[in-house]
Amino acid sequence: MLCACGATIAAEQSSYNADLATLYNEYQRLLAVRDACITAQPARRSEVASAYQDWLDRHQRIVDDLDNRFAAIVKRASKNQAEFTRNYGKYQAEVYQMREENKKALLADREKLAKQCGEFVTYVRHPQSDIPTLFPTQFKNIYRVR
Repeated sequence: MLCACGATIAAEQSSYNADLATLYNEYQRLLAVRDACITAQPARRSEVASAYQDWLDRHQRIVDDLDNRFAAIVKRASKNQAEFTRNYGKYQAEVYQMREENKKALLADREKLAKQCGEFVTYVRHPQSDIPTLFPTQFKNIYRVR
């Protein structure tokens, strides 16, 4: 019986981590698209940045919470504060690197990016871009009352 409970907890943790990653990756994806659009279309910098800020204003609590949950996972996997500090820095650098790689991939296809940038401002200002709307199951799993 103990093994079954442990397996259930491990499966729940795995699902939690996967759901958290889905939500966190959406935030990172929007940052990559925003940055690529600003790079590819510098004349629209203010418009793109303003639209993203509107999205962030609606999501600030979620983004802060996702960052905190990310840190909590790293902390649980670390033996002490020094290891946590190293690991957290390492994982933050990996997240940044992944976002930069995604930005470069977007910039590699300028025609497709031009279309995405044309839609970005309207998209991030629309409620359809809200994380709970895009990923209702994952959002519910992360924020369910225990």
